[in-house]
Amino acid sequence: MMEPLFIFGTGGHAYDVADVAAANNLRPIFVTHDPTEISGWTSVDEIVIETDALRFPTAAFIIGIGNNALRRRIAERFAPDVRFVTLVHPDTSFGRAQREVVAASVGTVIFAGVRMTNTIKIGNFCTFNVNSTISHDCEIADFVNVSPGANIAGNVRVDEGAWIGTGAAINEGGVGRKRRIGSNAVIGAGAVVLADCDPDSTYVGVPARKIK
Repeated sequence: MMEPLFIFGTGGHAYDVADVAAANNLRPIFVTHDPTEISGWTSVDEIVIETDALRFPTAAFIIGIGNNALRRRIAERFAPDVRFVTLVHPDTSFGRAQREVVAASVGTVIFAGVRMTNTIKIGNFCTFNVNSTISHDCEIADFVNVSPGANIAGNVRVDEGAWIGTGAAINEGGVGRKRRIGSNAVIGAGAVVLADCDPDSTYVGVPARKIK
């Protein structure tokens, strides 16, 4: 029988995480706090209420929620009680020694088609979505979401809680000074970032400009 993986969340992102679990020969079990979701559940995968999931503290858990702030709240709430793991789709590629760096992360999900080169630092509870790329000497802090098809060039620092939108491109920083995406910054879909981005701000366009 396949080992279970408990997934906090029941939305589309959680379904995608379940695909990564299945690709690793794990049995996804969705976790909800709302009993009404169980009565209306139509997925072939099992769903349980939080209190039932917490009866298995040695089992593996992951958070299937794309929203960085909500993912942080769940991580902080349950980290003392459950064993969060990092989940990597088999269809990924890593440069020298990078897989070991990824394995040291906690609660991170790496989807199919992700490509990482080398000397990349990775925080905890990050999401690297389908076909995103991260190049050499980058630093990705905790609770970052890199959306599908986003590309982060070398020597870039992405601070905690930042969101890199679908198809966005972050141009490279310098050897002595990394390009910096501030904490909780949002980079819009398709944006091309040529300069540092302030914390708690939103950037869109080509080249990216701050709109709030």
